[in-house]
Amino acid sequence: MVRHLPPLPALRAFEAAARHLSFARAGGELGVTPGAVSHQMKQLEKWVGGPLFERRANGVCLTETGRVFSTRLRAIFDQLTAVSVAARVPGGLSAVTVRCQFSLATKWLTPRIRRFREAHPDISVAIMALPHRWSANEPDPDLAIYHGRGTIPGVRQDTLVNGSLIVVGTPALTATLPPAPTPADLLSRPLLKMDFTEPGWHDEGWEAWFAATGFGHLELRSTLSFNLVHLAIDACLAGAGFALVPDFLVETELDAGRLVDAFGISLPIRQPYVIMTPEASLARSEVAVLRSWLLDEGLTTTRTR
Repeated sequence: MVRHLPPLPALRAFEAAARHLSFARAGGELGVTPGAVSHQMKQLEKWVGGPLFERRANGVCLTETGRVFSTRLRAIFDQLTAVSVAARVPGGLSAVTVRCQFSLATKWLTPRIRRFREAHPDISVAIMALPHRWSANEPDPDLAIYHGRGTIPGVRQDTLVNGSLIVVGTPALTATLPPAPTPADLLSRPLLKMDFTEPGWHDEGWEAWFAATGFGHLELRSTLSFNLVHLAIDACLAGAGFALVPDFLVETELDAGRLVDAFGISLPIRQPYVIMTPEASLARSEVAVLRSWLLDEGLTTTRTR
């Protein structure tokens, strides 16, 4: 049976262009010019029978056809990579090392990694919850997940997950609020505070949340503070007070009803989590598989909130 396949180089170029939403960045990844990528897109669009991108003055964006095609094609590329990994000589793969911020590793990454292992049993993963900055004596991880801090030479950065800060409390503690609570009702309640000491972290904090709800500057008194978000979440679950935390770190607790969004008022997080991948690690197929899987998980997290 003859397979009527689209031009394969164009598929690879499309996958890169759809991921970057840029012909220039796609060309840089593939080692070709933006004009070559554009030419390949025209070939593929002719084969598909319709536009995959909308060309705009400041770049390109996917059409609905392009979006669906991109999602399906990424899954196929992941399968191709996984098949190639599995075809290697047993024992020929090394573990993919992931260095991650403590709370994200605890509340977001660890609960998900089982699904990756079920889908890719031949790929070993080593997760290390460690501070962002590491010394020159430490080996670079294959993937690092932290807040973005600007461009790093030789390291590719992709947004993993973003979200909002929400006020959560146990059902019992939330029940102590008036029937139609306002932010002012929190001023007399125990508030769990975040006190980050690691350089590069930025905490919007309770003062910013109250300011967003219409209050002026407040000097809030707090008798309980934490340097890690997941510690504040655990204290909140124990009924110690209300916590202001990223919504994607309390998905499980909200779904199970162990915590509730007390006000429905969110404060956008200014610094999303990004996946940082050294160029040398990008060349390893097992790293590419895990990275792509994590980006899909991040996208799913964003869409389901």
